[in-house]
Amino acid sequence: MRLYIIRALVNKEFARHLANRGGIALALLLVASAVLLSVFAPDEVASGTGMVGGVHHCYVDYDRRTPLITHLEKNKPKGMEEQLKFRELGNADNLEGLIVYPPGTAAIQVRQREESGKTVVHVYVWHPEGDPTALAPYEAWFWKESRRAFRAEAEKKLGSKSEKLGEEPAFDAGTDWAIEEAHAEFARRVKEAGATAPALAIDRKGLGGKVLDFRAAIATGMVVFALYFSCVYLLPTLNCEERERGVLLAQALSPASPLEILTAKFLFYPVMGMALAAILAGIYRPQVLGSLFFWLSLAAMAGGFLGIGMTVATLAKTQRAAFLGAMCYLLSLSMVLLICSTNGIPYVPYLAIEYHGPRILHAALSGDVYPYHWLHLIGAIGLATAWLFVAGWLFRRRGWQ
Repeated sequence: MRLYIIRALVNKEFARHLANRGGIALALLLVASAVLLSVFAPDEVASGTGMVGGVHHCYVDYDRRTPLITHLEKNKPKGMEEQLKFRELGNADNLEGLIVYPPGTAAIQVRQREESGKTVVHVYVWHPEGDPTALAPYEAWFWKESRRAFRAEAEKKLGSKSEKLGEEPAFDAGTDWAIEEAHAEFARRVKEAGATAPALAIDRKGLGGKVLDFRAAIATGMVVFALYFSCVYLLPTLNCEERERGVLLAQALSPASPLEILTAKFLFYPVMGMALAAILAGIYRPQVLGSLFFWLSLAAMAGGFLGIGMTVATLAKTQRAAFLGAMCYLLSLSMVLLICSTNGIPYVPYLAIEYHGPRILHAALSGDVYPYHWLHLIGAIGLATAWLFVAGWLFRRRGWQ
């Protein structure tokens, strides 16, 4: 490859964007939005639509399926069906034996054991650190339905004697001692009626991670959009414009080789997108610019989006087709990820760089980078490499058509 030809091609791309002031205006609008977010948004963690106390999902983890778990799963409260996730402890994400809960999530763990000849139900409430009331709505449902499940089991054992249990005693779900005292009273009535109820033990612990920081989430969205706008929107539309006007064919007839033309595009669009993304991230949190993890995440996302954009550019014939192709890709992928997330479909999201990218960028912007985020980074790099290979192969075969 000849450096002077690549430099001339990069300068050509730069001059085209100086003439296309719409892209510059949008970039300035993104920067202004980042400044407003940094200046006017409060520093405290806020809760948003569909979230309770900064918790958007509450996991109900259990060691084995029991009638209690079956009852709870069949009686989810209205409005929280998608926020409550049931899973066996063996299927939970773990790191060296410790269960890992992402930011914005919490858990109620249920473990049933036999101790000293009697059944004990251990309930561990894992709430966000410093905010033990964040799970209050989930707990209110959990204790209410747990009592119903225990009573149903007792009535099943007692049969016709179940009327001896009397009316259901009311209790306050706001404190652990009140719950345990009410359960002890319930167990006493069951024993007097001629059956046994499991004992109840409650333990509360704070999670080491933070609740979901919406400012970091918004900043992450802006960074991802900057990369997407540069590599998946501008690159295909301007490349198709060159094809329509014959500029791409003129470059093919020039001394520039296909590899040099492709290299110039690979150098310009990701660098422009990364520069804009770094400015946005730096405005939100200047310390992130000194993070190696952030720059690696940015490079992986830029490379993946570049491969996607170049693939769209080679398959589309016109600017309109390129624009619609980019939008259709974004919409269809968003729907697939949403369906997989809400229905608990595993593995399929791992094949999308858009699944790994926001997670690693959010971790870098929020300052909470854990070992499993490096696994997401490796996945993003692998997917970016695959997309770049596909884009280069398609461009060499039909990029001029």
